[in-house]
Amino acid sequence: MRALIGGIVVWLAATAAAPAADYLELTDFTLIDGTDVPPRAVKSLLARDGVIVAIDDAGTRPAAEADARWTRIGLNGAWVMPGLVDTHVHVTRYPDPRKSERVLLGALRGGVTAVRDLAGDARALAEIERLGATRGWTGPSLVYSALFGGPAIFQGGPTAEMAPGRPPGQASWARQIDAHTDLRLAVAEARGSGARNVKVYGDLTPALAAALIRESTRQGLLTTAHATVFPARPSDLVKAGVGSLSHAPYLVWEAADTVPADYGRRISGAWSTTAADHPRLRALYRQMAERGTFLDATLYVYREMKNYAPGQMDTSWTDAAFAWGAAATRQARLAGVRVTTGTDWFEPRDEDALPHTHDELALLVEHAGFTPAQALVAATRNGAAALGLADQGTLEIGKAADLVVLDADPLADIRNTTRIRFTVKHGVAVQPR
Repeated sequence: MRALIGGIVVWLAATAAAPAADYLELTDFTLIDGTDVPPRAVKSLLARDGVIVAIDDAGTRPAAEADARWTRIGLNGAWVMPGLVDTHVHVTRYPDPRKSERVLLGALRGGVTAVRDLAGDARALAEIERLGATRGWTGPSLVYSALFGGPAIFQGGPTAEMAPGRPPGQASWARQIDAHTDLRLAVAEARGSGARNVKVYGDLTPALAAALIRESTRQGLLTTAHATVFPARPSDLVKAGVGSLSHAPYLVWEAADTVPADYGRRISGAWSTTAADHPRLRALYRQMAERGTFLDATLYVYREMKNYAPGQMDTSWTDAAFAWGAAATRQARLAGVRVTTGTDWFEPRDEDALPHTHDELALLVEHAGFTPAQALVAATRNGAAALGLADQGTLEIGKAADLVVLDADPLADIRNTTRIRFTVKHGVAVQPR
């Protein structure tokens, strides 16, 4: 009888109807696929269950199942490009816990299909990730981080508020460390929080920062660091194998003879007296290019910081930092460094407005000397690679159908990325507001 019941269970499982496939076909458009291929006219792009299976004659056009759901959208000459990637966001700092979801949905409607959260409450971020994975909610792909820093980092400000209900610096995703910390255990606990990235923040010696980066890499996590960790300088982090350096203006400390052991000194960089192509910086850019270190430039936040909370913080330094950071980003790209589009402040005050990722793109072109094509690579292919999202960033057979449909050519004018007809996330069309 037990064998009979087992056989019935196996038979039922084998004969249960598979979920109906979802097909999306886009027709008649110009494709910017994110690779090095020039834009081209495309008659048809077909996605099955969110994965691109055919582009014109390339790939395979399966015979649709009888119960398949099929959506065909004629684009009448629109432009199609990969979805944008913002490599530096913070989405759990709002008093209203549901606002994070609204911000991310607004970003998706505004063309952003993947983000890296660089330090927030991992409990809230894990819930957002779960909702997206179970299709209970639609938003950008989310890669989130655990933050590690020295004692001074958790004494106040946002870093002390990342784990409500826990002592500052004592959560697995917001960890205070020193030379006595068991890094193997601390990193393992960070992985247990669901984080896929470790953020190396500040108040860490070169030796401790390097040990943290190496242990995180050994355990399969991505790593990101502020470009200077005080006293660890940029080249210390690159030599240790960090994946991304954030905040181009902080690269200036590579040219300093000494780096203070005080994270608060980051705003006193010698931006007015240090050339962005200083010999020590040229050596740093070469090292970053050789080791594949990404630069998460975050120009937008320095350009706009004085407008973020007028009168509530010292912003006398931000204009100089922005101008120097833009020049350094230009030099880094010329040296072969892969730049990404991170904003550090991508949510608009008006929830109906577009994410500031579009502003970061424009700043790369208008102030850092990028061509529109180079800026688009930063915002798509490079961003996806920095986040470890191998199925995203380009529009090719076998990749995710994560894309933006535009009414104008972004290669002619980078600000045309704002002329969004709709976004597609994993084969599902998402209309703008």
